[in-house]
Amino acid sequence: MSKKHLIPIVTLAIILSCFKNSEGLKKSDISPLVNQFLAMHVQYHTLNDELSERTLDNLIVSFDYGKYYFYRKDIDQFNRYRHKIDDFVHANRYEFLDEIFGVYRTRVAESNRIINELMKTKFNFTVDEKIVVDRDKVDYAETKEEMRDRWRKNIKLQLLNHLSSAQSIGEAKKKLAKKYDLINRRIEEINQEKLLDRFMNAFSMALDPHSNYLTQEENEDFAISMKLKLEGIGVRLKSEDGFVIVESIIAGGAADKLPEAIKLKPGDKIIAVGQKDDEPVDVVDMELRDVVKKIRGPKSTEVRLTILRESAEGNKPIRMIVPIIREEISLKDSAAESQIVYLGKDKNIKTGYIKLPSFYYDKERGKSSSGDVRAILLKLKSEDVRGIVLDLRGNPGGLLNEAIDIAGFFIEDGPVLQIVDGRNPPHVVNDSDESIVYGGPMTVLIDRFSASAAEILAGAIKDYNRGLIIGPDASFGKGTVQSYNELPFKKGAIKITISIFYQPDGMSNQLNGIAPDIKVSDLSSIWDIGEKKNRYPLKWKKIPPASHRDFRMVSPSIVTRLKGLSSARLKADEKYKKLRKKIEKYRTQVNNKTISLKEESSIEKQRQKELEKTFNKESGKKLIDLENDLFLKEALNISGDYLNTARK
Repeated sequence: MSKKHLIPIVTLAIILSCFKNSEGLKKSDISPLVNQFLAMHVQYHTLNDELSERTLDNLIVSFDYGKYYFYRKDIDQFNRYRHKIDDFVHANRYEFLDEIFGVYRTRVAESNRIINELMKTKFNFTVDEKIVVDRDKVDYAETKEEMRDRWRKNIKLQLLNHLSSAQSIGEAKKKLAKKYDLINRRIEEINQEKLLDRFMNAFSMALDPHSNYLTQEENEDFAISMKLKLEGIGVRLKSEDGFVIVESIIAGGAADKLPEAIKLKPGDKIIAVGQKDDEPVDVVDMELRDVVKKIRGPKSTEVRLTILRESAEGNKPIRMIVPIIREEISLKDSAAESQIVYLGKDKNIKTGYIKLPSFYYDKERGKSSSGDVRAILLKLKSEDVRGIVLDLRGNPGGLLNEAIDIAGFFIEDGPVLQIVDGRNPPHVVNDSDESIVYGGPMTVLIDRFSASAAEILAGAIKDYNRGLIIGPDASFGKGTVQSYNELPFKKGAIKITISIFYQPDGMSNQLNGIAPDIKVSDLSSIWDIGEKKNRYPLKWKKIPPASHRDFRMVSPSIVTRLKGLSSARLKADEKYKKLRKKIEKYRTQVNNKTISLKEESSIEKQRQKELEKTFNKESGKKLIDLENDLFLKEALNISGDYLNTARK
């Protein structure tokens, strides 16, 4: 290891030695901890005015993400600290935290009085009014009247969530009163240590979306989740504007196996969680970690999620109860699969289709994604396929080394990616195996849910002009690497972004993802997700390319020809015309971030019951379903055209 690479490690050891031998953060721990983040972070090495501003904003959001407590005058008062937090940390002074929290407690007390008054009033659920849940589109209240109306709509929404579970208005109000009583008790428990925890997380997330400070309790929860081997429902969740939202579905998990009619979708808001036949618990405004605890549980037990989903058939959202049997994700359910397909106008082009849901390695079973893909490629070659279609849609990543090895199956030895840590020259990661497992034409399918290691593989194939990339949009755009370190004396853990991935050509997939050569519309494109949608995502600059071979298997002229053939085909496809209309309708409704406060009709409630009946039916999920997967149908048509072109 070079001396340059030793610097962050030595700095880490020095900073760790500064911590006091006691549990929980103390004021004297903050400055060393801030310095540790800055010493290891890929871009930020000084606590400057920019980070000071971001930290203050994050701190305010942590107390009042929905803008239901602070007034505009409070924010104006706090803004005098915008460029002073860096000075306060250096001086080990944190009185500003006490001031912000003091104002918050005052506003909570005022809001409690408003809530108690509103709970005594009668709500009209036949009025079709809406509530905006996008905090960026709502300013802080100027007057008490404005704040009261804001709370009226909030309470109405939460009561409606309870009513959707067949509770009476009286029961709903009791549940809501109990919830706010619990919230008040939690606020009373906030002490100096918890304020410092909150400050450290506000600072760490000012660096980038993936750098975090974890309390000791959160660190222990993380360790438990790793030991449980994803035992649960197999869903990645995020918290936004007081809602816990489905971010993505893990391939092979319990949620992935649900029948299509009740399958969870990215963007679904989880508003209540129940255990089998028990009464559902309202989880709106609940901390993400607490919601996860309610969802997590032993395998073979049932959890029932009440979700809110925007409807394509009207302006009102659908409320659904989705029952899921918890289970441990089995490797065989998330492993690579393959099938022979026949492409071309005359269906005479024998082609291998490979679905790769993730990049995995199971030491106990001696199985890995690279080993499985190699075996599949050799088998397909023995059957004389003329091309390969590698499907990376929905692949969230996984083990980077697996992606590097799989990229090496299609190229000779050479760079697969470059890694930049901000201190040293780019580190080039090569495929060291000179042999090529499969050297024929190939296409790679991606979507917005293809991320991290999946983007590295797709990016390498694209940079080498080794294969054609097809997708509805660019991939997710996460091109950063994090380091996870536990702190001594039970002070928690830190996750720090230490480097950025680059493709062989010197461009990074960070933010913008991997752009497809040819775009084909798909429902996945309605979800407005990606790294660039996160708060404070890292930016990057182009670096010199690493020398690599150009396979010349894809060119601008080939892409132009294939686009023309695809466009003509889709213009005549009635199913695709309907799909495009549905995409536009969904995109408008899903991304408007408003919720109707009008109770659903009895017809919609009956539809919910019909959806629940499908739970026990077999989903009949097939590897290739061209009847329902119109994107794959056209991607295979394009692949057939490409193979014909390659043959000529």
